[in-house]
Amino acid sequence: MEKATLKPFLRENLDILFVGLNPARISNMKGHYFSVKQSFWKQLYQGGLISEDVNKDYADDLIFGSNQFNFNQWNYGITDLVTHIAESNSTKVEPTIADCKALQDVILQYKPLTVVILHSKVLKEFVSSFIGARRYPSNSGKMGRLLKGCNSVFYNIAFPHGNGISDVDKIKRYQELKNDILEMKK
Repeated sequence: MEKATLKPFLRENLDILFVGLNPARISNMKGHYFSVKQSFWKQLYQGGLISEDVNKDYADDLIFGSNQFNFNQWNYGITDLVTHIAESNSTKVEPTIADCKALQDVILQYKPLTVVILHSKVLKEFVSSFIGARRYPSNSGKMGRLLKGCNSVFYNIAFPHGNGISDVDKIKRYQELKNDILEMKK
């Protein structure tokens, strides 16, 4: 494991805050989120959340740093449950209560419209253990409002690669998320 140097993309008025487990080593080295594989960006594109299939090498700057390619110019951000460790093997990453508290504080501070949990370990450690919500299966979609004093609606969409859940099922969840946000904004 190495020290993470990636800085989360956080700001007020986020329509979607994506939450991963921690930065991958290669992403950390390259200085860009989800720069190891194209999967995440393809799924967002095919799910209708972005208008172009952007290059993974700098997609985070385009999608999280601005909104020109985002559906309806929505604002997207990203952070991780464990922001200080870069590691590609998630079995080596053990989130602490302090990590969970820090993520809760970020969500309460920025109050994103929706929060997308992208990793089963974040689902288990943050949603089930820390918040105390029921256990959700991976890629379960909409989970609802889970934090007291916060109107953010939580979703669970499986990590973009490295699991047995098909891209088709993940894309379907992104389409549901898009439609739910459209309803929320009416």
